[in-house]
Amino acid sequence: MMAQQTVIQFSGHQPSTFKGQKLELLNALLARRGEWIPAFELGRIALQYNARVYELREAGYRIENMTRRVGRQVHGSFRLVSCPGETDTSSSLAAGGQ
Repeated sequence: MMAQQTVIQFSGHQPSTFKGQKLELLNALLARRGEWIPAFELGRIALQYNARVYELREAGYRIENMTRRVGRQVHGSFRLVSCPGETDTSSSLAAGGQ
């Protein structure tokens, strides 16, 4: 007799499905939600933080990035705008983005 398989589908915000660097990065973004987090801080969590940001975006998280020039350097920052299943009614410019 074969065991019956059940497929469970999650919708909305499900951070418990992540682990490792992706989970740590998500926790950092959630802890400072709406605030710009410098890229060097995310780099302390995961050297390939852009790959983890990409994965979170693919999972439905809305993460904005911003760059600004300081002298001859370019400083990047990221912020979490919304989680999967949430409606985002805020404008990037209204929230202080560039």
